[in-house]
Amino acid sequence: MKPEKKKHRSPNLRRTIWIYFAIFIASVLVMMWMLFVASFGMNYKAMKAAQFNGVAEQILKGLSEGTLSSQTIDKLAYNYEMCVLIQNRYGDMVYSFDMMAGKCLIHNTNTFALLAYRQNAIDSPNKVYYAEIPNRFNVTTMLYVTVIGNPDNPDGFLFLNTSLEPLESSEQIIKTQVLLIGILLLILGVGISYILATLIEAPIKRIIKSAEMLGKGDYNVRFDGKGYAETVVLAETLEYTAGEIAKVDTLKRDLIANVSHDLRTPLTMIKAYAEMVRDLSGDNPKKRNEHINVIIEESDRLSGLVNDLLDLSKLESGASELKLTEFDLCEHIINIMGRYKLLAERSGYRFYVSLPREFIIKADIIKIDQVLYNLINNAVNYTGEGKEVYICLIPRGDKTARLEITDTGRGIKRDDIKTIFDRYYRTEKAKREVIGSGLGLSIVKEVMKLHGFDYGVMSEIDVGSTFWIELKCSPPHG
Repeated sequence: MKPEKKKHRSPNLRRTIWIYFAIFIASVLVMMWMLFVASFGMNYKAMKAAQFNGVAEQILKGLSEGTLSSQTIDKLAYNYEMCVLIQNRYGDMVYSFDMMAGKCLIHNTNTFALLAYRQNAIDSPNKVYYAEIPNRFNVTTMLYVTVIGNPDNPDGFLFLNTSLEPLESSEQIIKTQVLLIGILLLILGVGISYILATLIEAPIKRIIKSAEMLGKGDYNVRFDGKGYAETVVLAETLEYTAGEIAKVDTLKRDLIANVSHDLRTPLTMIKAYAEMVRDLSGDNPKKRNEHINVIIEESDRLSGLVNDLLDLSKLESGASELKLTEFDLCEHIINIMGRYKLLAERSGYRFYVSLPREFIIKADIIKIDQVLYNLINNAVNYTGEGKEVYICLIPRGDKTARLEITDTGRGIKRDDIKTIFDRYYRTEKAKREVIGSGLGLSIVKEVMKLHGFDYGVMSEIDVGSTFWIELKCSPPHG
């Protein structure tokens, strides 16, 4: 049965873009409202107050210097749309300019009201009186009154007055404009968000479609991420991943095939020789012992293969832990080479060992044994007809040394060197002359990575190969 697709709880990309655009438009509208509508009246009144102060300063300066003329006052009143009234200390009019055509407060109020305004200016700390007062037409006006001369004995009073009626109409105009702009922004935002979401979504949809094909096992699928730098990088990464998955799948098939082959061979031998013991050599002690020895050897080979598989699995999963001890690597290699004497005597192999007097390392001795045995066995397996293997430990300063194990075989192709440490990798036409699981180099790689040591291989066709590992010297005590 075809599995049902899970419902995704994550937000849709297009819907998310629309939401963010809506939030952006709402934020713009709020800012416009705060800047142009809510604060318009306050800013307008502050501007008018500043104009009052500026005009008053010019008039007062002209009066004190005796340079003020009626033409100058007329010009100031006209430019700033203000009504001007100057009175002497007795309340007599010295100068008057009505800019509002009869709607000016200071020109259409009684004497008692003007006296009250004058007194408010005298009583104020800075001798200036501000007020918003409606005129007789119920139009709100702004009033400015200041003292001329000495505040304790004034020479006169300056009245300035202007209408605030344009403020209300201006606010209404701005509100209408903000509303229209908001509607236009909303329409524009929806359109842009739709186009943008479609453009962004297109390469992602193509990548998703290709990823579904990859999930079905099509490792040759191509990922098209054209459109944006990030989607191009994503597509390239997925193509690389597909290639790596294809390699792993190939290795998995090879691993199953090779393991099956290596398991089948000893099992076949065990069964065959067990049947021979049962049917033929049961009463012949010499033949029986030979057949039983073959069964034991094949069982050991089978056990070694299983153990290598388990060791590699632990190393790759990170379940294997290091048990560090200090030991002399040179002495340890000499002890190991003693176990190859029988192979040298039986099969004619020659081992050439070059070691310094001493090289103390701190490592997991059991896992280092695995590395040494696998590299030496590998050299034995692939050395040439001369059957020569060279083992050399080369100190590099006081802290590191390189262990090189060289065979004289046919060598490794340049393209094969990249994958030589992969699981169950074998070069073409490779024939093993001694027992091995085919997992040795993979175990070497994982053990070296676990220790943090470097490793590698150098090879030349028809000359031989040198596998090397670099080990760190244990720091002296004290």
